[in-house]
Amino acid sequence: MKFLEKLGLALFSVITLVISIVLCLIAFGWMESSIFSILIGKILLSQTYTYIMVGVCVFLILLAIRCIFFTDQKEESEEVADDGILLQNEDGRLLITVETLKNMAQSVINSFPNIMDSSVGVIITKENNIVISVSIDVTRETIIKDTSSKLQVKIKKAVKDATDLEIESVNVRVRNVEENPIEVDEEEITKVNKSKTSEVKNQSEKKATTKNKSK
Repeated sequence: MKFLEKLGLALFSVITLVISIVLCLIAFGWMESSIFSILIGKILLSQTYTYIMVGVCVFLILLAIRCIFFTDQKEESEEVADDGILLQNEDGRLLITVETLKNMAQSVINSFPNIMDSSVGVIITKENNIVISVSIDVTRETIIKDTSSKLQVKIKKAVKDATDLEIESVNVRVRNVEENPIEVDEEEITKVNKSKTSEVKNQSEKKATTKNKSK
């Protein structure tokens, strides 16, 4: 529920309570109804008080119209479940769990080759807002600012496209910067070993030839 809905509910609750109490007092004869006509008459005598009263009435009217006719239906159809968000429509219910949101975020992270390791956390607040926290280890060549920005945008888009849920924020924490592992071809290793063996053999033969000549 947004701020305007909360304010409208609080104001109308107070006004309804006051009106109910006053009507009960008048009904039991504990208050004279003429008091209100005198009070309103005094307010109307002052132009300043009249403008204030009209302004308050217009504000309450607009707030009532906003709460009655323009309530966000999407917010009303979402409930916070124990382990996720429960979506409701005329055909039934859909529960999107925290684990599902984690997996979506993780699949996006896995598409970044410069992220070596990661962990994902999801928090759903009382206001039904989703906050995703991501901790990552990146390679030393990574431009952290660009990678974090792209990661945030892609995670939000992935969740929005799949579930139509809005992510309030994606918080990224870089835990560590690691060396990028270099993949070495086994054939290259074999070639290097052979060349080294050949060099050692050639050196041994040269030494043997030198000794024979000296004799």
